[in-house]
Amino acid sequence: MAGPRSAERRWEGTCCGWTVSPYFFSPLLMRNNKIMDWMLTHEAIGLLPSVLRYATAQELEQLERDLILAGPAALAQMTSGGRWQPARHLILLNRAILQALDDAAAGRLDGLVVSMPPQHGKSELSSHYLPAWYIGMHPERRVILIGYEADFAAGWGRKAREVLTEHGHLFGVRVARTRSAARRWDLQGHAGGMTAAGVGGPITGKGAHLLIIDDPVKNDEEARSASCRQKQWDWWQSVASTRMRPGGLVMIIQTRWHRDDLSGRILKQAADGLGRWRQIKLSALAEEDDDDPLGRAPGEALWPEMYGKERLEQIKAAHTPYYWQSLYQQNPIAEGSSEWPAEYFRPEMWFDEWPTHWQCKTVALDPSKGSDAKFGDYSAFVKLMVTPEGVLYVDADLAIRDTSVIVDTALEIQRTFAPDLFGVETNQFQQLLADELLRQAAKRRMLLPLCSIDNYVNKQVRIRRLTPYLAENRIRFKGDSPGARLLVEQLRDFPHADHDDGPDALEMAVRLAAQMLNREPEETTFTRIRLV
Repeated sequence: MAGPRSAERRWEGTCCGWTVSPYFFSPLLMRNNKIMDWMLTHEAIGLLPSVLRYATAQELEQLERDLILAGPAALAQMTSGGRWQPARHLILLNRAILQALDDAAAGRLDGLVVSMPPQHGKSELSSHYLPAWYIGMHPERRVILIGYEADFAAGWGRKAREVLTEHGHLFGVRVARTRSAARRWDLQGHAGGMTAAGVGGPITGKGAHLLIIDDPVKNDEEARSASCRQKQWDWWQSVASTRMRPGGLVMIIQTRWHRDDLSGRILKQAADGLGRWRQIKLSALAEEDDDDPLGRAPGEALWPEMYGKERLEQIKAAHTPYYWQSLYQQNPIAEGSSEWPAEYFRPEMWFDEWPTHWQCKTVALDPSKGSDAKFGDYSAFVKLMVTPEGVLYVDADLAIRDTSVIVDTALEIQRTFAPDLFGVETNQFQQLLADELLRQAAKRRMLLPLCSIDNYVNKQVRIRRLTPYLAENRIRFKGDSPGARLLVEQLRDFPHADHDDGPDALEMAVRLAAQMLNREPEETTFTRIRLV
């Protein structure tokens, strides 16, 4: 057996100067039974550095190989030349990833959501080293990585490829020379490889056994845009989620910008029993009511070696509560002071079936075609039913559509919902839309109880009239309706949301019902109209 000093030098050369840390080893040992059995013959893991000096070169090489196979964190530290250093939250993440992969393979889990502050190493572990480790371990499987844009995703594809280009021999694989682009690379002689693309872009290939969605939101502007969030959701449902192979895992790595972002919607569905998802949520500073996975005390920093409490307090002081809570604490809130507190939006506000008894039904349409309309505004239909108990049941249809589609949608709602009054905002040239509605209804031999609504009161003042209904828990929203959920998001963010078409139409529908029930507001702002 070689002497202690020469063996120790061989270890350092083989492992890029890596120093064994018992803090790092304990979760890895649970992953590899061979190493764990060997380690259990010693009194303490902390004795490992002194024991290694008696190992042969062959034993050290085998240990290195076994450690790299143990998980992406081991691969990161042993192939980065010591640049990647373990931290307790990253070891927790490493353990969570390994457990999630096992559970997904066994059919017990669909996805893992990772929510951490920016610059805390989540992407380096999950988008750089995890794809390389996973493909090395499973050379017949494929990874798809999605970012907010194609170039961003390709950057991670390039880094993962470079790991296997240099260290693939440890797994017994190598990257194919003929298919080695950052956006799509394959293994030589195997079906495995990696595809990188932007959100909304095409995802070609053979599907994914591991789908990583890293930073799907580019910036604050996208996060605030309800239309951007809806497009991303549509892409998730129609494209991304359809690429999964049986037993595959979806992993979403996201700093939370908005409660209605992709992670938020998926977790909400999971809470309703639609999908099996797990979340790793870590705030920059632990809070009093945190169920902190690391067991931190309130105020304790997540990564004190890099971002101590004093530094994080400086960041907090330099940012608005919106940015601090959303980006650093993973607690997305509306910027500024929203009109209504969160407790107004209770779990019991959702309903499944319309009541069988009611006093009146109304529909209101905000066409968003007026002179002050913003590009991309929704046309908002709100259906309202008032019960004898005075509870308002609401559904909504919010979409960007041209005039012909608005007319067709309005007549279909009239046919299926049969409201007592159908109000249309007709300020300025929107009167033309009301005339077209009546013409098309007559052409189809439909009775349309159309009311022209002229709004003279400021929109925000009008929408604030909804306050007593929300405060008294007298509004219910259709639970399975995307439009109703979008309307609720606009209400939660009012008056800071980028769109308020839904709340505007809801207020008008409530006003129409108040008129029918002789509880109309002070000013009369609508008249029954007919085609002449």
